[in-house]
Amino acid sequence: MRIQNTCAAVAGVVASLAFLPGALAVNVPVTEGSEANLTAQTRPAPAMESCMALQEVTTGQNEVRKRIENRVVTRNNWHTDWLVPNNRQFSYFVAIITAENTGPYQMDIHLRLPQGGSEPAFTGRADVTAGTSYVIPFQSPTGRQPSVINTRVGGVNGNFYTLSVAGCETMRPTPR
Repeated sequence: MRIQNTCAAVAGVVASLAFLPGALAVNVPVTEGSEANLTAQTRPAPAMESCMALQEVTTGQNEVRKRIENRVVTRNNWHTDWLVPNNRQFSYFVAIITAENTGPYQMDIHLRLPQGGSEPAFTGRADVTAGTSYVIPFQSPTGRQPSVINTRVGGVNGNFYTLSVAGCETMRPTPR
C-alpha cells in the first residue's frame, strides 16, 4: 500500500510537485557524516515522522479510484471526503494522486472543522503525465484540526485517477 511509505515518499517526491504553487517544504533529517557531526550541537534533533492513512467516508477504503465526470444536469463526482480520527493530532496531511491519463487536472482541498465551517488548504492546477504520482503536503492555515478532509479533483471528462490522503505527525525524540 502506498500510504505506508508516505513519509519517505514526501521527502523523495518533493521535486516532482507539479501541482504546487506555495507547497509546504518538507524537512529531511540530517544524514550522518562529518558535516552533520560538526553541526549536530547547533541543530535540533531530527524530527521523526509517523503517517496514518485516512479512510474515505463512503467506502472506508484508504485509496479510491475515480473517473472525472462532468455532468451538466446533475452534480459532478469530483468531491471525495476523508475521515480524520479525533483521537490524533496531526501536524500536516499529504494527498497522493496518480493520474491514469495525461492531461490537465485541478485539485482543491478544504478542511471541514468539527465546530462547523471549513477552510481552504490547497488549490492547484497542472498538466500531469499518466502513471506519475504527485505528493501534495498541506496543513490547516489556522492550525485547527479538521474532522473531514474534502478533496476535489477535476479535469478532462472521462479521465481516471487514484487518490489517497494521510495524516502525519512530527515527533521530536525525547532527550536521554
